[in-house]
Amino acid sequence: MGLGGCYSCIKYLLFAFNLVFWLAGCALLAVGIWAVVDPESLTSKIKNDDIKMYFTAAASVLIAVGAVIMFVGFCGCCGAIRESQCMLATFFVFLFLFFILLLAIGIWLFAGKDTLKDVYRQALQKQMNLWKDNGYDVNTEFAKYVKLQQNEFNCCGTRSTPPWGYEGNSPDECTVKQMATGNCQDAVFKRIDSNLVVVGGVAIGLGVIMLLGMIFSMMLCCAIRDVEHV
Repeated sequence: MGLGGCYSCIKYLLFAFNLVFWLAGCALLAVGIWAVVDPESLTSKIKNDDIKMYFTAAASVLIAVGAVIMFVGFCGCCGAIRESQCMLATFFVFLFLFFILLLAIGIWLFAGKDTLKDVYRQALQKQMNLWKDNGYDVNTEFAKYVKLQQNEFNCCGTRSTPPWGYEGNSPDECTVKQMATGNCQDAVFKRIDSNLVVVGGVAIGLGVIMLLGMIFSMMLCCAIRDVEHV
């Protein structure tokens, strides 16, 4: 005996949701593989080893996350359409783990904000020191990285007072406006703070979707069990 009434609607709604979920996983997996394999991708064009390491790690994370999302979406689709308690339970467990992970990341980012700021400052300072060691040659990857940060966030170096974290015969790279803004780590996190409402809204939206997915999957599991015992 199949499911009827509102349970039938939930079944097909859950199937449609997981189909979109699965397609999103495919997209993430494809982008991650492209970034690693294609010689014309951004990752392959970066010459600085430190910066390239972060992009390669991000691409690897995309591949892993995409693969997991594809698996979870597959379990959800098959579990809903085939009315399989085992697959729906697997879908519920993974969705619950994603929810806990999302919550943990949010708490970690909130609590570790100062640590992240210091990590960014150290990374930028390292590039500035390497630029100095190369005689402040504007054609080096170090110069391009530092200039990119200062132009993007309208900031100057890693300190808010002269010489702004530069040492020795420092280049005249900072404009008056950039020097007035202050150091780059404060400017970067000020930009992040200004977008916290959007980020928080997206995170809350994802959390609500996950909760609904867990509720619907459990409702279907219970309905399938009741039908099987009729």
